Amino acid sequence: MPHRELPIPLSAPAAWPTEEPPAARVDWRDRTALATDLALIGTAVTVLALPLVTLPAALATGSAAVRGRYLDGHLPPWRRLFQIYRRAVLPGLATLLAAAALALDLAAVRGGWVPGGPPLLAVTTLAVIGLSGVAALALAHLGRTPDLPWREAARRPGNHPKCVAALALTNVVAFFLALAVPVTVPLVLGFHLFAIHMLTDRLTR
Repeated sequence: MPHRELPIPLSAPAAWPTEEPPAARVDWRDRTALATDLALIGTAVTVLALPLVTLPAALATGSAAVRGRYLDGHLPPWRRLFQIYRRAVLPGLATLLAAAALALDLAAVRGGWVPGGPPLLAVTTLAVIGLSGVAALALAHLGRTPDLPWREAARRPGNHPKCVAALALTNVVAFFLALAVPVTVPLVLGFHLFAIHMLTDRLTR
């Protein structure tokens, strides 16, 4: 029988190695737009907080605005932010009363109205700074989920002590920056809310 040679299958040519497209770089225009939006948020929070009793509601609304800008690249609708502000006024009153009580306690210890002297003043100051970190983390949770009950937002920081400590330190820096140049308070507020969300995302994973 004549010998028939079977055709040798040709292997498919090796695919040319492909490289992943480079990650999009953020240019100066994006950074400028972000800085402008943060300044706008800080200014709005300052104006809304002028009656003082609306300070917690203004901060919660600013947190939601920063979160929307941080995730979506643009500010949330103003109608949505107004709804968040309106719902946060009453829960914020209890928070404001607690903050006022702490401020009075610190003033009493510092003024020597109660016994204890410098040791008690140091302990009270550290307690106030630590509670400011708790408040900052709760504020970040309210920005993430505006419909979250404030009591639930206040419970969650207990699971993230490192994040609370980092936020407390950030609060101290922001406080002294605003105290040194009071006219920069709106700018400090907007950028500080942004820093709170950045730190929270990194330290609560």
